[in-house]
Amino acid sequence: MLLSVVIPIYQVEAYLDACLSRAALLPKEECELLLVDDCGTDGSAAIAERFVQTHAQARLIRRTQNGGLSAARNTGLDAAKGDYVYFLDSDDEPVPEALLALAREAAREGLDVAKGRFVFFDDGTGRETPGPAIAATACTGGGALFAAQCRAGVYEPMVWQCVYRRAFLLERGLRMAEGLLFEDELFQAPALLSAARAAASERVILRYRQRAGSIMTSFARSSRWCASYLEVCRRLDALGRTLPPGAAKRALQKRVGQIALSELKNIPAYGLPPEIAREAIAFARAHLRELKSTGSAPEAAALQGKYHNKPA
Repeated sequence: MLLSVVIPIYQVEAYLDACLSRAALLPKEECELLLVDDCGTDGSAAIAERFVQTHAQARLIRRTQNGGLSAARNTGLDAAKGDYVYFLDSDDEPVPEALLALAREAAREGLDVAKGRFVFFDDGTGRETPGPAIAATACTGGGALFAAQCRAGVYEPMVWQCVYRRAFLLERGLRMAEGLLFEDELFQAPALLSAARAAASERVILRYRQRAGSIMTSFARSSRWCASYLEVCRRLDALGRTLPPGAAKRALQKRVGQIALSELKNIPAYGLPPEIAREAIAFARAHLRELKSTGSAPEAAALQGKYHNKPA
């Protein structure tokens, strides 16, 4: 089996048919579809049941309680049998021929991670907008691909951009961080940093649906957004301290600084507790040097000054 496609399912009744109908075009001789029911309350489970009855390559896995996107992805990973794993969100649409080609290339080249491109598409109009361009790149270990993409300003952390060699994930103990938003940041960066071989391709493997009610838009005005982002900073910063000096370490430090800066910009909107604001400021200050390379250091310094002068 070449590829296991893990599809968490939760409250996506309006979108699931479109996702599954595209995924079903992947050849059953090479690909399996793992539908993970995360205990939603709409008609998604019934759609999934009907799908597996007519598609031999599909399996329905029912969780006993809702655990969120990361937990559902981990459940699918545990059940996967393919040489490679792809995590597909059930409100998006794969581009099956490109996804299959990427997985075949990964297997042929012995890659731990192979990364493709995506396009945005509007849920209402169907209009497509290109996602970030990434020059096709093949890199050996030490986080070279991660460093190259960060240096070029094209790094994106979404796991559905990549196929991952399953044995590599198991060997490295790489799993999704449960209970957090932005869990992709804590999966893709460690995967790229520890991959012996990784590559980026210009193939567009996903249509990324832009819709109201998605996880990101649901938390767009929530303090949980900031609390999760701060935890991402903590964990990536700790990971960076374990890396040897070099391009990958500098790239990860820059990434931590960029995340902290994003949090600083949102302090007024979210009314963050003073202790969270102080920690975000500390992360930004610690990574000012890396932020200089993006032209963001003056902005970070100004925000630090603004919020340090406010009473706790």
